[in-house]
Amino acid sequence: MPYYNFNSFTGRIAETTHPQPFYPLAPHRLDLAEPPKIMYDSSRTKPVQVASASTSARPQSTLSPELLKKYQKFQAPNNIPVHLKGGPMDKILLGTTVVLIGIGLIQAGDLIYKLGFPKK
Repeated sequence: MPYYNFNSFTGRIAETTHPQPFYPLAPHRLDLAEPPKIMYDSSRTKPVQVASASTSARPQSTLSPELLKKYQKFQAPNNIPVHLKGGPMDKILLGTTVVLIGIGLIQAGDLIYKLGFPKK
């Protein structure tokens, strides 16, 4: 695979004879002791001060109490499948879905049979 270099003399990009793409630059290992310098878009931009979890107070939830109760209900480890945790309405919706899928499969099978063995 050829690599290309910018030739400053001719002002064009030309195929290079060097076997590596970053010649003569070699990749350098990141020095973890020295963090990278951050450049801001303006002099008014300041970094955000983040307080550690041990010094800050417990954050207040922005969830409504009703939604929090639903979270607790659906995340409780009570070995009930999630599609049945909503109560009787979920059972009705599940039953309706199963019946409709069954009807659709029967009709699809009937159509395939009728198309495969047409009446003479």
